[in-house]
Amino acid sequence: MKARVVWTRTVWELFQELPDEVQDEILEKVQYLERFPHLYPMRIKSRRFRRHRWFRAGNWLLFYRVADNTVYIRGLWPARIP
Repeated sequence: MKARVVWTRTVWELFQELPDEVQDEILEKVQYLERFPHLYPMRIKSRRFRRHRWFRAGNWLLFYRVADNTVYIRGLWPARIP
């Protein structure tokens, strides 16, 4: 069964501003979430995005939560400050 992926508006707007190669890398990993929503680890202790799952794509971290059969993409955070 495929999960539905929902992006927040602000995350989607930030995503659109990223270079094409970074967008492609993120979208490739997001495709895995449709089949395996619990694939990536969960952050247990954190000030931001506690109990969110996350993965790294390029110099960006993407945070998401899974509820029922839906993946909610909730944050896009720089993994490294240029």
